Amino acid sequence: MASVLALPSRSGSSVVADESLAWGEVVVTVHKQMRSLVGPTRDLEDLTQVALEQVARAADGFEGRARFSTFTYRICAHVAHNHWRSWRRWLARFEPWGAGHEDDPALVDKTAAPPERLVLAERRRRVHAALERLSPTKRLTLTLVDLEELTVAEAAEILECGEPTVRSRLAVARRELYERLRRDPLFSKEGSR
Repeated sequence: MASVLALPSRSGSSVVADESLAWGEVVVTVHKQMRSLVGPTRDLEDLTQVALEQVARAADGFEGRARFSTFTYRICAHVAHNHWRSWRRWLARFEPWGAGHEDDPALVDKTAAPPERLVLAERRRRVHAALERLSPTKRLTLTLVDLEELTVAEAAEILECGEPTVRSRLAVARRELYERLRRDPLFSKEGSR
């Protein structure tokens, strides 16, 4: 029998999140959300675990005013933001020349996919690398709105800021990402054919 995450409703009685959302579904949701934020890094599983612990601890505070996925996204965003800040501090202290994350083995094994899939995998890897160079706040905003296709209002709620702030951060993040990728042959008009 699957365990179920019971959350308080507005009326004060205990209800199950999103009409009988089992803990296994919460785990899958949080893992997907965390992967969308941090990409296929070696820290993905650890960050997912931290986010799940925080979801379990904060479940009593869920008021049901937003979707449960928005609630978990906010927690994932905070965990990812803290990770990036600590990673940058560590990197600046010990490896100022910048060491990258290990690549996802599925993207490295060039014999496992046809050439078109390899190009797409390489493009994905380069986008994640360019996203990692953005500040954590800009990266979160861009990921939520452009990659996860959330509305500006939903992103503002997750990031706990106003919609104009989200739009401003989004414009700056898009411009910075564009500048990083526009000189890359895989993203130029000639390289994308």
